[in-house]
Amino acid sequence: MSLLRTILALIILVILAHTALVYLDFGPERHAVIEAVYGLSQLLQVPANLLLPGRDFYTTALAAAGGYFVVYVLLGVGRRA
Repeated sequence: MSLLRTILALIILVILAHTALVYLDFGPERHAVIEAVYGLSQLLQVPANLLLPGRDFYTTALAAAGGYFVVYVLLGVGRRA
């Protein structure tokens, strides 16, 4: 269970890093790592794009990060200390 929560935390981090890179106007042509973040984040945002068609980038990116965060929290609710 903690491995799944760790993966979800990394997914949220990638989406937020992509949002920050777009905000700072770093394009994917600058570096291979930035290109990888762009590609992976676009794949991870597909569910939000399907649920919110026609919205701008920041809305779908933050909705995707929020959705993954909800799943992250729900996976930790039933844990015992």
